[in-house]
Amino acid sequence: MTHTKIFRYLLCALLCSTIGCSKDEDGPGDPSNPDNFYKGAVTSATGDDLLGYWAIFEAEYEGTRVPVPVNYANCGRDFFVYRDNGAYQEYLYTNSGCETISNQLQWELDKGVLTMRTLSGSTDDLVIIKLSATEFQFKARVDIDDDGELDVVVLIAKRYTPDEKDFYTQSFQQDYEARENNLIGFRWEAYDGFNTFDKYEIYRSSGENCSKSNAELIATITDGAVTEFTDVAPPPVSGLCYYIKIYTDQGLLGESGLRTLSTQFIGIDPVAVHEPTVSGNSIGLSWEASTSPYFSHYEVLLSNQSSFYDELQVVAVIDDKDLTTYTDDEPPYMENPFYAVRAYNIFGGYSRLHTSEATSFWEVPFKRDEILPFFEIYSYALDTAEPTLYFYGSIIENGVAQIRLLRYNYDTQETESVADFVPSISGNIPIQVVSGPNGKEVVLSQGGKLHFYDALTMEYKYAVVPEGIAYYGGFGYNSFRDVWVLMDSNQVYTMQRDNATLFLIDQTPHYDSRPGLSGYQIIELKNGQVLMGHSQATTSFLYTLDDTGNIQESQSVNIQFRWRSVSEYLLYNSTADILLDTAQNRFYSSVTFQYLNSFGQPNFPSGISTDGTKVFGTNNDPDWLIEPGSLHKKEVVVYDRNTSSMLKVETMGYPHVVFENHSGEIISISSGFKKDNLYENVHNKSDFFVEKVMVP
Repeated sequence: MTHTKIFRYLLCALLCSTIGCSKDEDGPGDPSNPDNFYKGAVTSATGDDLLGYWAIFEAEYEGTRVPVPVNYANCGRDFFVYRDNGAYQEYLYTNSGCETISNQLQWELDKGVLTMRTLSGSTDDLVIIKLSATEFQFKARVDIDDDGELDVVVLIAKRYTPDEKDFYTQSFQQDYEARENNLIGFRWEAYDGFNTFDKYEIYRSSGENCSKSNAELIATITDGAVTEFTDVAPPPVSGLCYYIKIYTDQGLLGESGLRTLSTQFIGIDPVAVHEPTVSGNSIGLSWEASTSPYFSHYEVLLSNQSSFYDELQVVAVIDDKDLTTYTDDEPPYMENPFYAVRAYNIFGGYSRLHTSEATSFWEVPFKRDEILPFFEIYSYALDTAEPTLYFYGSIIENGVAQIRLLRYNYDTQETESVADFVPSISGNIPIQVVSGPNGKEVVLSQGGKLHFYDALTMEYKYAVVPEGIAYYGGFGYNSFRDVWVLMDSNQVYTMQRDNATLFLIDQTPHYDSRPGLSGYQIIELKNGQVLMGHSQATTSFLYTLDDTGNIQESQSVNIQFRWRSVSEYLLYNSTADILLDTAQNRFYSSVTFQYLNSFGQPNFPSGISTDGTKVFGTNNDPDWLIEPGSLHKKEVVVYDRNTSSMLKVETMGYPHVVFENHSGEIISISSGFKKDNLYENVHNKSDFFVEKVMVP
């Protein structure tokens, strides 16, 4: 029996068990007689009368009628349905979980005879012998006793409303393939129930209190075969919830529970950046547009390292997804900067810079003319009579780190001369500019020798070994007496220079504690006096020299020199007769060495004005962790001693050393990126420069 393929075994077992499988001789009018199969057809039956759901309640064979039981009480009866498109489908419950198997055919009605056709084209007939609004009786042919001959049975069906179970909404889950593509998507099993599919509805709730009560309908899908949904317009919140409803022609079949997700895990695809272009002092960038439906904005980033981690600057924020070019007309004060573009989504997620999917950053071959060649500055010296600084540090030359000593004009932003010979030892090596009988010279102390250079040409003259001193820890020049002062761990020495020779004049003991050779400093005061101290000592010594360089007087004073890489902790101004302890922000008299007063900012002073009324520095703490959100600022802080007021002035770079030059200009040795000090090296990249600070 073709059309009752599923019911066949049920009916055969039922009839055999209740009526018996032996056959009696059929009378000529017996409906169970195969010869009478087509007799009694209700030729007035119409397809409209047949449409809908039916279930078999009774079966009759050879005049005996028996009830058809329900297999699973909680599921209801097995049933079948005739649809107006000529489709027929029957459903048989297979377990108490109400799962079904089904069979699909096509039907045609002609003069009370129903022809059922399979998809392969085979057919079978049913004969309607009664059809009303509530009851449907028909004859069918079934081989009840498996003797190879078809038997005719009468099946009595009644209108039936099946209790369809929702097996589908529980399959509504997040689509992890979509999540891997940085999208919010869901999948579910297609409805294939016995009712006519109507629609799927997708609902969304958002915020901390996700619930169905405040959910909104965001999608209606009327194609039952569609089992995927991507939310292309979610709100920019951290938490979202979704659920699905399924409707048939009978109404709401069921709805899923809330599916919750955190948007912090939604990323965005990396941005493909094209190779940048350089034109003068402009750097041009372009990239492929983001395809993310959750796009928020682009960030153009700048860094001094490819990791873009510690040192990162946001150059531009672009909200237009289709605007994929940017020109930086104010490129950084750094050699060969790294540029990148990353995209953000509305949830705050941003694209990765280091990925095989796209090139998102480039190192750009660019360097401003005013950038100093050094990636590390070990020491510097200021010429107080002209716009010149002398630097001692490391540069990269032909791919190799080299030590250089040079003369730099910060007015013209040019290196005027480079020393033709430099000792090869790096480190915090002090250099000084001195003017005396031998002219203006640059002096570098290294290896127990004083190395002399012509200050204009930087031509190396010679190295001088001080007479009678095996090793010394510091040196200074007293221009008032034309005397050189040196010290070792025991003694202070005064010496007279004759070109390449330093002759001993006098000597005297200093600290009983005998501190190490490193850490000594000397400041030339007025009238042939010299102040000498050590970073490990809490007091200093004041020496008074006579006309010939002999030490007339030695006095311990309560002034402390402190250690600071590259720049000095103790500053002196001869006009105002003051000493400034930059570690404590305290002023002392350079005559009486008594405490005068103190101030708050700048937190890290590095210079005093020529008239002694102003202090220059920065509030950037060298101990701050260097990271994108750190408090470093591009500004100089000026303290006015006369008014006790403080002024902050914006700068182009991060100031490290600020001073007033011979012309009254405020000068800063700055870095383009955050650094602890001039000595800090970041990937051998030069970013130091000298700028003039426009103080109002």
